[in-house]
Amino acid sequence: MGVLRIGNTKSKNLADDISEKVPKSVQLQALVDTYPNGIMRGTQFEIGSLDGEKGKSLKISVDANRSDFMQGMDFSTHEGVGGITKIMMEGRGMTLQDVSEYFADYLGPDFRPRPPENPVNLNLNQESPKPQKMQIDINTPHDGEHVYESSEGEIICLVRRYISRSEDGEVLRGNDGKAKKEFRQFSGNSTFPKMPDTRPLYNIPGILEAERIIWVEGEKCADDLNSLGHTATCHLGGAGMLSVRSAPSYDFSPLQGKQVILWPDNDSAGVKVAKLVQDLATKAGATSVTMLTPPRGKPEKWDASDAISEGFDVNNFLNAPQHKTKQNISLRDESLLVSNMFVGSAPEQRFLIADTIPLGVPVVFAAAGDSGKGMMTLDLAMKVASGESMQSSFGGFVANHGNVVLMSAEDDKDELHRRIERLDPLNARSDYQHDLRVLPLPNLGGVFPMMQKVDNTYIMAPEFERLYEQILEIDNLALFVADPMASFVHADINADPAAGAAFMGMLAQLATETGATVMVNHHMAKIRDNDVITTPEQARNLIRGTSAIVDGVRSAFSVWQVDEKMGRQRCKDLGVTYTRNSVFDGAVVKSNGPANREIRHFIRNQSSGLLEDRSVDIRNLALSTTVRLRLEYMYEFISMCEEHGMAITKGGSDDGAYEAIRVSSSTEPCVLALKEVSSSTIKNTITALQEEGRIDTYKLSQTGPKKWLGTKIGVMSQGIYEARTARENH
Repeated sequence: MGVLRIGNTKSKNLADDISEKVPKSVQLQALVDTYPNGIMRGTQFEIGSLDGEKGKSLKISVDANRSDFMQGMDFSTHEGVGGITKIMMEGRGMTLQDVSEYFADYLGPDFRPRPPENPVNLNLNQESPKPQKMQIDINTPHDGEHVYESSEGEIICLVRRYISRSEDGEVLRGNDGKAKKEFRQFSGNSTFPKMPDTRPLYNIPGILEAERIIWVEGEKCADDLNSLGHTATCHLGGAGMLSVRSAPSYDFSPLQGKQVILWPDNDSAGVKVAKLVQDLATKAGATSVTMLTPPRGKPEKWDASDAISEGFDVNNFLNAPQHKTKQNISLRDESLLVSNMFVGSAPEQRFLIADTIPLGVPVVFAAAGDSGKGMMTLDLAMKVASGESMQSSFGGFVANHGNVVLMSAEDDKDELHRRIERLDPLNARSDYQHDLRVLPLPNLGGVFPMMQKVDNTYIMAPEFERLYEQILEIDNLALFVADPMASFVHADINADPAAGAAFMGMLAQLATETGATVMVNHHMAKIRDNDVITTPEQARNLIRGTSAIVDGVRSAFSVWQVDEKMGRQRCKDLGVTYTRNSVFDGAVVKSNGPANREIRHFIRNQSSGLLEDRSVDIRNLALSTTVRLRLEYMYEFISMCEEHGMAITKGGSDDGAYEAIRVSSSTEPCVLALKEVSSSTIKNTITALQEEGRIDTYKLSQTGPKKWLGTKIGVMSQGIYEARTARENH
């Protein structure tokens, strides 16, 4: 590595003395203060360049135990970086004299030299020196100022903004057209920029007087919100300054007892720092911490100032109920009383697959090896992304659509291509309404862990953390799939239940933050040849690491092979050829909410290899002619009522199907046949039609109940029923 040295003069000795005598913790803080756009990643500090641009091209070692501390390389220019002296001279436009003055308290009175007569060229790759940057000190004219005050109104720190200009005074602008700015902090009696030892929050006097505090990333956003009558704050130095490593230097204690709302910038860096602030505010004693989610469609880096300038309804945004809140629990809180917390109608359960797989929760899909788990989840991913209605998957209909991310650890690009072609031979995927991103990890650098163990604690692995931030940026994410789970958890879940619990917790976090169903494929334990699974409970108990895995998710679905005798009989009844590993049962084996727990029957499609739900066909074969005819009559009656604007329910006393049939004067065969049927049989017949997917329940008004019977192809399913045929009693 081409590490820069300062030369064979007194300058070299002084630079070396600075590196040796200044505590490494102080050097590290000076590095972070010099480059607020930089990011700490393990034992490296990453920044775009010595000019302070965002990026990862320049990597500097910050491992205090290594000899290359504060040394690094700019991989875009291949320029070496050697020592805190060069870092500060380049990043702040300081001279060697300035740097020695900055660290004077650590160097002593004998180390205050005059600038050398023959300045050293610090760029080894250029023959001519770089243009001298603006040297900033307390007397440098500034373009704006923010004052950090104590509770008593004493000045703790000044933050000054400097706009970069050419020698002619023209404002220099970046590629985005915005003026290039620098921010410097001055504290105490320092002549040069210096952060205070304890970094305060902005607007402390205002915080102490208010109950609700809005945190934003910068002083300008805080000032704009304060001007509207809110109480806003930020931490010193912006998003780039605050990290897990620097957090102990910040004082969040003024937030004790406050309701805190976090308004991050609309980018991954904003979300990341807001999560850290959420934890720090909670630890400081905030009564609640609410994380705002920027509205869909807003541009990257959109913030509070942008919202105000465009006339955005800030009050409505701040008070919206869907934002995530982290609270410090107090049993004295009256809002925890059941009479105060649970008011009005409960929110409706949303499903990815109707009555089978919930939306927005972690889900385990378990099956024995070679059963076709990967094919089933790939098929589900394609159907969710397609946007097409009335598509069956896992024994139910896909109820919600959106963008999808599928990570495959075992199948490479070619194999996935073959599978997708079998599932979609007509190339309908070119017209999908939503995005489906398939990641064949064998072709993308190999499989990486999502979670790793550090000091007896499980944390998100750095490789997945970077992907995680990108996932959060995907709008309308409906499904995330990791296939199989074992490839992404490098731990023995069976031996260490804490590993399974930590992994499931991470998946739950992803589901909560995205609103997507997060599904992982997992293996079931092998059973003896003579043993047969006959119930969902048996299947659940065979999921590997059951106590940690299944208990840690909201929903679990399993498929299992039936015994050969039954498999052959089913294939014979359906008129298909029996092959080994082709006949399966499946069911929801765990659900924390309402779900259809009936066993579904699957037969492998020999062309595509997909397990297809044949439950209706198998059940119909067992029905008598009378029952079959009754089903058809009931379907005709429901369709007739729908067409004539006479909405009916399943079992209501005034508007139920039985009552409607009893009082009807129609001479249609379906009415005449059903008049002889009992009320309980009518209800059972409607239930059978629902299970077959031929009818459903609908709303007749936006706020009304979802209880009115209609066909899957009628006007109710099209959402136009109310406008055309709504009854007075709806």
